[in-house]
Amino acid sequence: MLNTRVIVTKYGGPDVLALVEEPLRLPLKGEVRVKVQSSGVALGDIVRRAGKFPFPLSLPFTPGYDAVGVVDEVGEGVGEYLKGQKVGVFFNGTGGYAAYVYAQLDEVFPVPAHIDSSLEVAVILNYVTAYQMLHRIAKVSEEERILIHGASGGVGIALLELGKLAKLRMYGTASKAKHPIVTHFGATPIDYRVEDFVDVLRLKAPEGIDVVFDSIGGENYKRSIQTLSKNGRLVIFGNTSILEEGDPKDWAKNWEGLAEQQTTENGNPVYLYTITSLKKERLAWFQEDVQLVLSLLEEGKINPLISHRIPLREAYRAHELFEKSIAIGKVVLVNE
Repeated sequence: MLNTRVIVTKYGGPDVLALVEEPLRLPLKGEVRVKVQSSGVALGDIVRRAGKFPFPLSLPFTPGYDAVGVVDEVGEGVGEYLKGQKVGVFFNGTGGYAAYVYAQLDEVFPVPAHIDSSLEVAVILNYVTAYQMLHRIAKVSEEERILIHGASGGVGIALLELGKLAKLRMYGTASKAKHPIVTHFGATPIDYRVEDFVDVLRLKAPEGIDVVFDSIGGENYKRSIQTLSKNGRLVIFGNTSILEEGDPKDWAKNWEGLAEQQTTENGNPVYLYTITSLKKERLAWFQEDVQLVLSLLEEGKINPLISHRIPLREAYRAHELFEKSIAIGKVVLVNE
């Protein structure tokens, strides 16, 4: 039997994604082999493929944080999972774009067998990220005001949906065409292309914003700080502006400075968040939080929006959607 994987052999545009077919191997001790049904596509995959990630990856590599499928084989010493059991997998940013994946026990978790795998994979990275930023990091309270940059993206929509459940007052930046999805969750949309979000919020929220979630980076961080209330917090979880301009080394330097400083000039807390770092530090949190969001999905309390389902072999199309800012919500790769 052969495994199909998507690989990046050189940095560049979507066209650098290639397919490789290779014989399947048996899982090693402590591993499970999972036959993948759905894999998630994330902006972080695009950043890595473009060679903009601040910590260079060894080429070739397979993109992909997460996948959902069925345990196909188990390695020696694995008693927690059985062949045929449906599971989710979460990697440290690479590995998910494949027909079969090999995962360590701390990368695997059970998922409900009766739910669409595409919906399940849509909540792993995005909704755990959103939940942890809201409740583990910012520790939001009912009626607090939050600003979400990139509110129509995968994590942005997760923040909107979980923010609505937490009864927050929300504002979200998005292009005009994507405002309906922002208003759907009860948030006030701001068109970042023609409106200055700092000026808009001075009028709409003169008391200031209690938490800003910023994945844009660059000058946007500084402008986000201007919107904060007296007790406001800034949560930084990316630097997508690096795709258009700037050097990955500047991103790393900027984050190092913010990590050392930990507060704004006015004393507002600044938090740097990555799901992979927090999972490494607090595995129990990740395990609790992924089950919590899966429970919310099972109970119908969250409804992840899937923008596109694309065959694994056409992964380049998924990346083109991100490049053109067409996707609203989650893009999922499916194995046919």
